[in-house]
Amino acid sequence: MNNKELIALYFENKLSAEQTSVFQNLLNTDAQFRAQFEFEKQVKKAIISTKKDALKARFKELEQRKTKKNTSKYYKIAIAASLIIALGFFGLWKKNEPINNEKLFATYFEPYANVIAPSARGNDTEDLKTEAFRYYDTHNYNLALTEFEVLYSTTQTSYYLFYQAICQLQLNNTNKAISLLEAHKQYQDKVSQHRNWYLALAYLKANNLKKSQEILKQIISKKNYKYKAAETILKKLD
Repeated sequence: MNNKELIALYFENKLSAEQTSVFQNLLNTDAQFRAQFEFEKQVKKAIISTKKDALKARFKELEQRKTKKNTSKYYKIAIAASLIIALGFFGLWKKNEPINNEKLFATYFEPYANVIAPSARGNDTEDLKTEAFRYYDTHNYNLALTEFEVLYSTTQTSYYLFYQAICQLQLNNTNKAISLLEAHKQYQDKVSQHRNWYLALAYLKANNLKKSQEILKQIISKKNYKYKAAETILKKLD
């Protein structure tokens, strides 16, 4: 199966569990696939928007064609009723479109920036910390994860747990990511305010909607990192 067919099945909500795993892995590791997916997503949105605009324009055109004064009242009623039915059907279709947690996760997830060692990029001489974040910045999440694990083990510096979790999400190891983020809750560091956003997304991906909604509500109530996006996701889940 080629990438285009895989993306098409994704938008039709027809991916099998195995195909979903392949899709997520490509999205996380293949820049060309990710660009193709984003392009297809924008095209899909544009088509839906265009169809709505065309439908409204068509009804406007029909209304303008009325010629007989004695039937204009009924003509307007018919046009209005048709428009309501058509737009109502469109809205009902959108409302009843099944929520795909993988799709929601893919839409809102992006790896957190390297705010720990940003000057590391491009250095000729590197210590383990610098090297770990260089791997992270270049999307080499397997190697970054290994070195973050070593760094946390030897230094007990809490933010390495957080970055391990991001790597695990990128590698499709959702439950491991959840465990790491839950463990990070005992710490307060420069990434603590961002932890709950990724924890909510991780629970969403793991299909634990109750936990995801609970954390999203906390984010919204405290107006924490990504609270606007949290509001949008929560509305989709309700």
